[in-house]
Amino acid sequence: MKAVVCTKLGDPNLLEIKEVDKPIISKDEVLIKVEVAGVNFPDALLVQGKYQIVIDPPFIPGNEVCGIVEEIGENVDIPVGTKVIGIPPIGGFAEFVSLNKNLVIPVNEGFDPLAGASLPINYGTSYYALKRRANAQSGESLLVLGASGGIGTAAIQLAKVMGLKTICAVGSEDKAKYAKNIGGDEIIRYDQVDLKETVKELTGGKGVDIVIDPVGGDATEQALRATAFNGRLLVIGFANGEIPKISLNLTLVKGVSIVGVWWGRWTNTSPDETAQDFKELISFVENGKLDIIPKNIYKIDKTAVALENFLTRRNIGKTVISV
Repeated sequence: MKAVVCTKLGDPNLLEIKEVDKPIISKDEVLIKVEVAGVNFPDALLVQGKYQIVIDPPFIPGNEVCGIVEEIGENVDIPVGTKVIGIPPIGGFAEFVSLNKNLVIPVNEGFDPLAGASLPINYGTSYYALKRRANAQSGESLLVLGASGGIGTAAIQLAKVMGLKTICAVGSEDKAKYAKNIGGDEIIRYDQVDLKETVKELTGGKGVDIVIDPVGGDATEQALRATAFNGRLLVIGFANGEIPKISLNLTLVKGVSIVGVWWGRWTNTSPDETAQDFKELISFVENGKLDIIPKNIYKIDKTAVALENFLTRRNIGKTVISV
């Protein structure tokens, strides 16, 4: 089978497209013929050896796919031929991937594989952040940092489903247009205006109830200063490359909570709640409440380009690989 292989940790252009053996499954695994694989910022960090978890080469990156069950182990009751969403630890950037049956979510035959491969990481993380970590309530306001990225896209769209008003912070005109087109209520060019003051103006001086932050850097403290009393700052990542150092007196005087969001670990410790969240997300798609359309679709031999766009902060919207 064809696969994207990391043979040496470093820049994405070191990745190789190779012919490798199809995975052999165990009694608790399924083999998925991959139609589409989702691409995320952590994939770019992983191949560089800069993610929280370091994997020694060689390995195949990619941890969200949508495809068809090709083969099942003896302890698996998912029928061959079922369309599924899969969340493999690694191995997704390939024509076939094996994974444990507990990491497979069956969907209807007509479920769009582009949506299926886009849903797990970005929408799973954003939904977990808003629903379970922030306890977001309809009518609250949400500041989305990095609003044009994968997490930002998911947060804006899920905010609409959950009844939140969004203020979207972006750093270019193209990104501003994109955030507005997918439903952002207010747009802030934080490369042109003061983020804190502009947020305060847009909220009548109150500040925002929730901040979702996959960016880090200087914007984090500005966003924290722009929160309302009893606000929540959701820390998802540091795409900026700089981990901010916050003056904790801000949390005291504003009554603000800084809340870490590590969706991947939570899915391992809370499988029942994870399954419930996925059931709800899939229903949002099937009922037309959530329209997941990746902006960037690459062929497998352009995987390095897709990953490089994350590292240079050129990526806009959700990115997938059509396998």
